[in-house]
Amino acid sequence: MLVSDGVVALRPITVADAEAHLAGEDDELVRWLNGGRSTLETVVRHFDRCVQRWQNNGASRTFAVVEVADGALVGTVDVHTRQSYLAPGQANLAYGIYPDRRRRGYATRAVELACRYLAESGLAEAALIRVDPENRPSAAVAVRAGFVFSHPGADDEGPVDCYVRTVRT
Repeated sequence: MLVSDGVVALRPITVADAEAHLAGEDDELVRWLNGGRSTLETVVRHFDRCVQRWQNNGASRTFAVVEVADGALVGTVDVHTRQSYLAPGQANLAYGIYPDRRRRGYATRAVELACRYLAESGLAEAALIRVDPENRPSAAVAVRAGFVFSHPGADDEGPVDCYVRTVRT
């Protein structure tokens, strides 16, 4: 594990996580995070690219969010350090928790751990979360994790609200 708070931990995603990830995909993840329904083949390809990015210290890193008690995969967190909309020293976070593990605080914990990882690794001084204004649960996670609303924006998919937080060791 790279970082843990004793309840959840973050570790690099692996291809072996593909089946568990696919089993956790629901309409909410498809709508807000995935951009479309996945198949085992598409998840394996995506996770293989994620593994390569980790091995090459790439600008995007995908974490498995695991429950410490049983090691179960409960979601993912993506960290992106090179996006056109990022200010110098910022990283973007995107996250999703599987439906059977939602409303337990896992998303907030995962975001806080991702911020700890950013601080400890020196990859960023601040984190950004971009949320569709209609995705109230995701905005609530950002606020609970210490992010503050920064500004509205837009991307190819429509409007986004931007939340920022300084990361500290």
